[in-house]
Amino acid sequence: MTQKTFSERITGQCKCGGVRYEGTRADAPAFRCYCRDCQQLTGTGHSEMVPLVRDTFSVTGDMREFEMQGGSGGATWSGFCPDCGSPILRRSARMSDRLYVHAGSLDRPEEYRPEKVIYPDAAQPWDQPD
Repeated sequence: MTQKTFSERITGQCKCGGVRYEGTRADAPAFRCYCRDCQQLTGTGHSEMVPLVRDTFSVTGDMREFEMQGGSGGATWSGFCPDCGSPILRRSARMSDRLYVHAGSLDRPEEYRPEKVIYPDAAQPWDQPD
């Protein structure tokens, strides 16, 4: 995976524009995740995630969150737009200082480059890691 420096301030929105967000890029790698949760939450073979500092994150609009149990056994949440269904973020109790926004929701998705891959063994045969 090729590394690239993001803008420090990250902004984005859902497909319909009803949910907008902004926050500061966290000092953690952006990643591609092949876990089964990400497959089901995105409707694809993986998710592309950008870390933001939780204390700097703000949302305008009515973002909803779905709570579930993560692979570590702790609580995780998936944020989405209740109108268009676009996935916006993932966060967990285990890493409470940050959250991860879906790269497809970024205002500048062309800046995204995954810096690591996680759960490659869970990848579907039709969506294999590089």
